[in-house]
Amino acid sequence: MDRETQDWVPRGRRQHARLTARAQMPDGTRHTVVVTEMSYEGCKLSSNRPFAKGQTVVLSVPGRGEIVAQIRWIKDGWAGAKFVTGDCAKDARRARLGI
Repeated sequence: MDRETQDWVPRGRRQHARLTARAQMPDGTRHTVVVTEMSYEGCKLSSNRPFAKGQTVVLSVPGRGEIVAQIRWIKDGWAGAKFVTGDCAKDARRARLGI
């Protein structure tokens, strides 16, 4: 799994979950995803459609509304997404550039 070590930050505590949600892809299409291991910072996703590292998606999660997230890693049919809150200029730049 590729990671940029200079911006690695330990993730917050994750809670086990199994939620069915919708992901709006950059091209506007929507796909069903399974959301697991949620935290305030991100989640783990599974879908029958492929994700791309750096891709920005809008997740519609029951009870949480719409959340903008960036795919940070992909492995064995799973993807890790970091929620883009707009609180950090680095997050906003990455989402804009798709990296």
